[in-house]
Amino acid sequence: MKRWMAALLSLMLILTALSGSVQAKGNDISAVNEQEYIRIGEDYDILDDNVLMAKNDGSVWTWVINKDSLKTLDCYIAEMFQIPGLQNVKQFRYKSHEKNSRAIINYVALKKDGTVWYWDSKITETDAAIIHSPMGTPSPITELNQVTSLVADFFYDNSNFKTLFVLKSDGSVWNWGSEIGGTSSIPIQSKLLDDVLSISSANGFAYAIKKDGSVWKWSTSDYLPHNISKNKRPEQVKGLSDIVKIETGAYPNYAYKKDGTVWSWSAYNSASVPKQLHGATGARSIVEFSTMLQDRFIDSIYALRTDGQLWSVYNDDKVFQGLMDIVSIHSKVKDRYSKWYYALKKDQTLWAWEDDYYSLPKLVVFTKGTAAGYRSGEAGQPIGDQTGVTGTPTGDHSGTATQPTGNQNGTTGTPISGQTEKTNQSTGSRSGAGEQATGDRAGTLNKPTGDHPETKAQPVVRTSPEISLFPFITMLQPGGQQIITASNVLPGTKITYTIDDPGVGTISNVNGIPVITAKKSGQTVVRATATRAGFPDETAYFLLYVVDGSMLSNTYLTAIGSIPDADRQNPVIVEGLTQAGELVITAASSEEAAPVNGQLVITPELMERLAGNASKANLEVKQALSEKRITLARELIVNAEILPTSGQNEYIFKLYKDSLVGRKDINYITIYAGDAKLVLNVATADRLFDSRTVIVIRLVQADKGEYRVQFSDEQGQELSNVSSNILLILPAKQTNATHTSVFYSNGKKAQPIGGKFNPSQNGIEAEINRSGTYFVDENPKSFPDVDDRDPELQQAVQFLASKGIVTGKENGNFEPDSLLTRAEFTAMLVRAFYALDETATESFSDVHPPQWHHPYIASSEKKHIVEGYPDGTFKPDKTISREEMTAIGARYLHEKKHYYYPANPEDYLNQFVDKETISNWAKPTMSLAVKQHLINVPANKRINAREAVTRGEAARMLYRLYLLL
Repeated sequence: MKRWMAALLSLMLILTALSGSVQAKGNDISAVNEQEYIRIGEDYDILDDNVLMAKNDGSVWTWVINKDSLKTLDCYIAEMFQIPGLQNVKQFRYKSHEKNSRAIINYVALKKDGTVWYWDSKITETDAAIIHSPMGTPSPITELNQVTSLVADFFYDNSNFKTLFVLKSDGSVWNWGSEIGGTSSIPIQSKLLDDVLSISSANGFAYAIKKDGSVWKWSTSDYLPHNISKNKRPEQVKGLSDIVKIETGAYPNYAYKKDGTVWSWSAYNSASVPKQLHGATGARSIVEFSTMLQDRFIDSIYALRTDGQLWSVYNDDKVFQGLMDIVSIHSKVKDRYSKWYYALKKDQTLWAWEDDYYSLPKLVVFTKGTAAGYRSGEAGQPIGDQTGVTGTPTGDHSGTATQPTGNQNGTTGTPISGQTEKTNQSTGSRSGAGEQATGDRAGTLNKPTGDHPETKAQPVVRTSPEISLFPFITMLQPGGQQIITASNVLPGTKITYTIDDPGVGTISNVNGIPVITAKKSGQTVVRATATRAGFPDETAYFLLYVVDGSMLSNTYLTAIGSIPDADRQNPVIVEGLTQAGELVITAASSEEAAPVNGQLVITPELMERLAGNASKANLEVKQALSEKRITLARELIVNAEILPTSGQNEYIFKLYKDSLVGRKDINYITIYAGDAKLVLNVATADRLFDSRTVIVIRLVQADKGEYRVQFSDEQGQELSNVSSNILLILPAKQTNATHTSVFYSNGKKAQPIGGKFNPSQNGIEAEINRSGTYFVDENPKSFPDVDDRDPELQQAVQFLASKGIVTGKENGNFEPDSLLTRAEFTAMLVRAFYALDETATESFSDVHPPQWHHPYIASSEKKHIVEGYPDGTFKPDKTISREEMTAIGARYLHEKKHYYYPANPEDYLNQFVDKETISNWAKPTMSLAVKQHLINVPANKRINAREAVTRGEAARMLYRLYLLL
């Protein structure tokens, strides 16, 4: 209730702030309970218009604004309804009309896999209410595939036809039309354009932006099946060039140029000459307010800028005071003269207004749907209940609002409900009292309270396939190969891979691994379908570009330009573009090097050449992303490659300290050694060399898949270990690394040291710092007390146990519900971070050999992972708090993968009703952990930051961290 009253008070203050001239009037709505509404941004993404995608399960929803709240209340009261039968939708269109005294709703949906689905819903009047008849299962339009965007139009007068215009992945635009009433009628298809980046439509006109920046227009009615013979073609809109985006309006349209300028032209006058809106340069979007407001404090046209504010187009220094902190603007054209706007704010609330009434932005309050629906065509409101069940939206399992809780724990980009986790602080957190960890100088660390509630919120566990596919976008030269891997796969899930255009590339199975082989230049879609008994299939996909090496950079620019505006902040797409950009940088900074006296020497001259090429490519990638307004979640990782000129079984690499130390332009150097690779972390090169000026690495490929690695100084004296880790990548026979580990042996019994399959490197990678023998082998582990837990926890424990990162208890169980001790967590971290140093010594009065945890705590102290207390103790049996555990994962993600700490941590921490339990020093790491889903947002929205956590929680977080690294 407090949050509701605060929002209402804010609205009143905003409206009355306009010099008293614009004041909200209406009924008192304080009786609306907070439990009856939701903040839309917490659980839904806006797809188009007033269509929502549930973040937890991909279901599609729409809302209805109650007609009684259109003018009389200080906010809009809206109800949400699920559109049945759909998941993972990218775009959705619908329209209603009357036919034979019955209302018909025509639907069309574009799914993320590029397929198009269509169906009709009949509405009849019963008991003074409008309800939907059962719609059955939406049917795919089999003639349409590889679609990236669509627009739709429906005609009812004497024609009763529907026509769609689709943009395919190859840049071609096609129309598809048939008689309304199903997909069974014979469709009419034809190609309209090629080399198109995006399409849009409004009020009977469709528009396309070509790759050359030109804009093309056509009337949708020209492509009705009975008009197609007239042979009309799209016409270029004169006066527009270098266009990257257009917004179709109620009367004017707006075009955005590469240089940031915005131009407007009439939607209906073919002779209209585009004119520049000089005050709109740099705008993200244009929004309008009706001139009927007759208020001297409010202008008619505003530009949404990067600061989240609306700036008047005609008064450069004037900001619209009634709406700030805007994340995105969405619009829905109502008719030829007006449209609705929907603004999503940073506080995750939704605001709406219409531009043809005396309306100002109002908060949209979502209540639980109880009405049977609304008649179509009533003032400003979309059609009503689309659930097929009178008055009850499907998918609502929460008991409050209309928000489905669904399945929230494994989908990429989805917070995972109910399983909060704890962490000890790592490098980066220095406390003033209690247990210490290095690096955080924000203040005193709050110790765990020890207060454990008797009842805990139960997690919402994953039960569906829900997979993540690597790569997201890939570029290969003809003849090149790329391993495909699906992560986040639950036990019992079968994955089937297909490719849309076998002429561009083929998929084969090599030793149980799906591999793409590029054939000829072009682009296509690769799909993975996950099948699990008892659950619907799920399909993930990625884009494959096959190009000549010299065209790699240009192809990347084309790939960025083909991403629809709506997807440019999608976390999966952004990460895909990030990885593809890193491929471009790596390709530009690769060089073959010839051995000198049997040694491949890493000289300063070689590094300068690599760095120069890498820096140039890095700048080009960043500029391309910036021009398309794509904001990265992390820094681009610059990796240069060195390839020996001849293949052999023995490789010797000579590293000079002055070649690597102090470089800021390269993050990693990858050195090929036959089937294996060594990766040097340039940022830690000073620790690698220590006081030495030269380090020599000898790698020998032995029999039975073993690789011997020897570190030595310049005189040839073997070094038993080095002070900083080097990444070793070994070839793998299969991609399922759940039970696989890299093993290490120094003549004694081999021991697992971890390892993760890296699909971009086609191998299992593990960090090493010791001379010895390394190989990959199976190491399955299981624990009987985890068998009945949710699939993700089972896989997390099996995955980490097979790599020796976690171990069971003496009774053979894992005991996931036992509270985690400092000693146990320190051991997990030392193994996970490859930090074990058997020569390390400790200084704690309560830690001594032969205690099992002695080598781990000693290594932890040496590597500054977890430190002790001011009194000289470590307290190995003390528990770990949730915020301490979280700090470990978030800081490692920040340091290893260069993820940014959120600039707005409160946006993530406000999801917790007990956010005051989070210590100030922990807020940056906690917000990053929530953003990247290292931890869950529990069903009860309580983080209990200082509460002790369990062994199962720690295993789950470390597992997710492994998948991100």
